[in-house]
Amino acid sequence: MAGLGKVKSVAVYGIEAYVLEIEVYVAKGQLPSTVVIGLPDAAVKECRDRVKAALKNCGYKFPLKNITINLAPADRKKEGPSFELPIAMGFLIATNQIKTDKINEYGIAGELALDGRVRRVNGCLSMANKCKEAGLKGLILPADNASEAAIVEGIDVIPVK
Repeated sequence: MAGLGKVKSVAVYGIEAYVLEIEVYVAKGQLPSTVVIGLPDAAVKECRDRVKAALKNCGYKFPLKNITINLAPADRKKEGPSFELPIAMGFLIATNQIKTDKINEYGIAGELALDGRVRRVNGCLSMANKCKEAGLKGLILPADNASEAAIVEGIDVIPVK
């Protein structure tokens, strides 16, 4: 059984923030594999193992399947670890381990530790401004970044650990 999870994220490239969509497609295949597409740098490609370990250490299932992670738009370079939390959320949605109908009203950013903790990321003030500009309701981000993002009025800042 295949599943697709879609979430929004916010990235910073230089000093400019932009909203992107992260799609996680999980399908049964002969050999399990995970690929990340959409112009990821080495740090983004490495997220596969951190996301898997973090989810397993938080009690979620990580089935041996073919997983394709698409970071759109594909023509913009993606850098750093801030995509790990949204990729994990997309995976949980694709595998029906969580259900939410309002997740795409929020941008999501955060690095994951192997034990599932959410670590701080750079550029959250720019991310919060971009969420507001894009008409998103808010930003889900590491608790350590919440005070920085909360400077922007008019959006919800949801800190996670």
